[in-house]
Amino acid sequence: MFTFCIQKDTIRVEPRDFGKDPAVAIREEINRRYANKVLLEVGLCISLLDILDSSEGAVLYGDGCLYYRTEFRLLIFRPYMGEAFVGKVQSQSEAGITVSVGFFDDIVVPPNLLPEYSAFDPSRRAYFWLVPPDPAPEVRPAESVLLKSSAEERLYIEKRDWIRIRVEEEHWADTSPGSGKKPAPAEAPPATGANVNAGPVAPQPAEKEKALPPYSL
Repeated sequence: MFTFCIQKDTIRVEPRDFGKDPAVAIREEINRRYANKVLLEVGLCISLLDILDSSEGAVLYGDGCLYYRTEFRLLIFRPYMGEAFVGKVQSQSEAGITVSVGFFDDIVVPPNLLPEYSAFDPSRRAYFWLVPPDPAPEVRPAESVLLKSSAEERLYIEKRDWIRIRVEEEHWADTSPGSGKKPAPAEAPPATGANVNAGPVAPQPAEKEKALPPYSL
């Protein structure tokens, strides 16, 4: 789930930080610049891990700041394909289940990756699962058939439930100003994403148009 990457960057330390130890000032500036940011095709940066190398501070003409050529390692969140972990249900809709791991919320479980005998109950805005009959039929019953089941048979996935999911795909969107692209409005999640493995109602407000996240599962 967590890894690290090596970055090289020129770190700018402002005059107000000249009284600090240079290593401390550089560390603070790296965290300010990178923490909680998505590096395209790398992952979500959590924090600075360590500083590998740094030059002497240099002053540019007409600028009173110090500049350090620095090489450092960043702690990165990027689960590998097929990795399973636990997350908390944030919301549910016909498009799937949104899951959070606390510091990362862009995880969607589409309906086709839910366990068999799962269906969405519009009245409760929640998915439920039925225990398959024994022996199970060869053909999976349609959702309309599952919705005719009694409430006592249904095992609902509720908001804030902890569920185990598996990563099936990751999606990247370059939303940086220099990319030449504007963030597109969010669409229905693709047919792949995170796969729910197990789980044991929140009304879903009308969704506003929002930008695609730079990194999602």
